[in-house]
Amino acid sequence: YLTAHTDSEGDSEEEKGRVKSPDAVVKLEEGLFNLLQQVDNLHKGSEDDKKEAFRLLLEKDDKYENCVDFLWRLARAYGDLFEMTTDTEEKRKYVTDEEQDLEAQSFPWKFAIMCGYMSQFESVQNKIRNGYLFKEHLDKAIELKPQDPFLYYLNGRWCYSVAQLSWIEKKVAAALFGTPPTSTVEEALHNFLKAEEMHPGYSKCNYVYLAKCYKDLGQKNNALKYCDSALSILSVTNEDKEAQKDLEALLLTLKL
Repeated sequence: YLTAHTDSEGDSEEEKGRVKSPDAVVKLEEGLFNLLQQVDNLHKGSEDDKKEAFRLLLEKDDKYENCVDFLWRLARAYGDLFEMTTDTEEKRKYVTDEEQDLEAQSFPWKFAIMCGYMSQFESVQNKIRNGYLFKEHLDKAIELKPQDPFLYYLNGRWCYSVAQLSWIEKKVAAALFGTPPTSTVEEALHNFLKAEEMHPGYSKCNYVYLAKCYKDLGQKNNALKYCDSALSILSVTNEDKEAQKDLEALLLTLKL
């Protein structure tokens, strides 16, 4: 559920009541403004830079624990560390540490992201339960931040995952919740295209999922087009590298 984290715009009135919106970040106190600029620059750098950004944010967690602009960067930093490590227990630690101080109702996008991370460690039943929670809070997040391409990418991932659910997974969902989640490849495609429209060249992973959707819909030329777009982006994160593997496998099937 994670990739290419991005700056967000368009905060809701609820969030504006807690702190200035990102558009008005220059009005924040000087110390916080400088910190946000520093961690944003570090986020674009090497793995060591991202670790340094994470360290700086943890140092100020108590001071800015109610600041939306600070907290979404902290969630992003947890995601960076989650991506960089290959150790399963360490991945779990980053997620559970962040969940301990989660404020789901005030920061729904943050809760949605953590549900996505946790799904990698859960049973089928808990994955499905987290899937419902993920979608509920993701929908709230989109209402709060409708100009954030990251959220549409996440929504596309949810729609695509649901469209690919196996028969047994749908049965488990029905047994637990009465009705299984429903979505289609077309809905997934709409969200991935939305992310690309809002931020052209948004991410390698978004291009790979666009190609997957078009392949599933029988539109080979469009699938190859987005494969080419994905190839043009260097693999930086671990998820990019996994996307590259998916891309290579996808190209093989498309060229058969």
